[in-house]
Amino acid sequence: MECQNSSIANDTKWGTCERAMRRYRALIFIVISLSYIISYFHRSSTAVIGPVLMEDLKISSTDLGIVGSMYFWAYALACIPSGLLTDAIGARKTIAVFLCVAAGGTLLFAAADSVALLGGGRFCIGLGVSAVYIAAMKIFSDWYKKDELATCSGALLAVGNVGALLSTAPLVLLIAQFGWRETFVGMGWYTLVMGGVSYLLIRNTPSELGFSPVPQDIAVESERPTVFKALGTLLTNRNFCLLSLLSFMYYGTFMGVGALWAGPYLQDVYGLSRQAAAAVLMFFPIGMTIGCPLSGYLSDKVLRSRRSVLLYGCVLHLLAYIPFILFTSSMPTGVLYLLFLYFGISGGFFVSCFACAKEISHPAFAGTSIGALNMLLAFGAAFFQYVLGWILALCGKTDGGSYGADAYRMVFVAAAAGLIIGAVSIYMFRERKIL
Repeated sequence: MECQNSSIANDTKWGTCERAMRRYRALIFIVISLSYIISYFHRSSTAVIGPVLMEDLKISSTDLGIVGSMYFWAYALACIPSGLLTDAIGARKTIAVFLCVAAGGTLLFAAADSVALLGGGRFCIGLGVSAVYIAAMKIFSDWYKKDELATCSGALLAVGNVGALLSTAPLVLLIAQFGWRETFVGMGWYTLVMGGVSYLLIRNTPSELGFSPVPQDIAVESERPTVFKALGTLLTNRNFCLLSLLSFMYYGTFMGVGALWAGPYLQDVYGLSRQAAAAVLMFFPIGMTIGCPLSGYLSDKVLRSRRSVLLYGCVLHLLAYIPFILFTSSMPTGVLYLLFLYFGISGGFFVSCFACAKEISHPAFAGTSIGALNMLLAFGAAFFQYVLGWILALCGKTDGGSYGADAYRMVFVAAAAGLIIGAVSIYMFRERKIL
């Protein structure tokens, strides 16, 4: 406790034991990142595992849409409770407990032989990983300064995309070598181990280790608001509603296409093998690895505006759908690589919404605010994964037994329409610039 109880002046507390504090918060960041990889692996793996499940268990596109979306439905339903739990018992315990739930869901998915069990496993996985990002943002808000938060958020999402990368070509290789069931059993055990490591190493605030609190330059009300007041304030906040609509559309279409239907699209329309399709898909998370930290840096240091980054990112991402719609089946393979790279970069700009959500809420309920927004993101992904699958089923298969270019073109049109609605909503958003 020497760092916290030293006799130096209050205005120099941030400098006290700064080196030791930076080392430990780096350790916390690494542990959280290794846990967050799990979340991105599962949310993106359906683009590769989907065709395998359709072939192995003889399920339809509608069934696959249901299985894929169950992760996001659970994720969405758990966001506010996990945010409340983070505020109530602390992020450390929340992450550890929820990762154990995700481990159980992964093992159930690996053993499943029906749509019901597959969906149940995905539901438990989504439930389990739902708390990781929310709790992480709560921790970062206590360990990092205000003008570092969006950068830190973007960096975490960039590292999390290692999981998305693992769910492309490496996942194909693991499935070919060990089978899809054994691969997911291994992921289940890794998840369980990370739950234990998180409990042992993560600390909620610097003060738990005797460090001085990080100055946030935020005026905190003397009276802590109730949970119902916090939720009521969010639901009646015009800016939060507009931000939620953007998040629903932006992230929903992004995950609906990139994390599920892009894989079948490449195999059905271009006739690519599972390995070749995975190689193209790998550029999607590589792009996110660039876009997420870039958008955080632009938001914090350059434009100093969450709204501008979200608006420009949404418009740039919308441009990616032009070749998907106009040249659905006629793009060279090299162009597909570049297109999915751009798709990931422009899609990664959505991450500034979390820092934005935190700044329009009471600091004591940062977890609840971020949880509420995260819920809308997950609802969007679940909605679009199912709806886009339904559109494919409505269009029907070709004589060759696969979905044709016209069916996928309708998928891309629907996604672009949703994204336009998101762009309009963030255009109407009003904010205070970061000082």
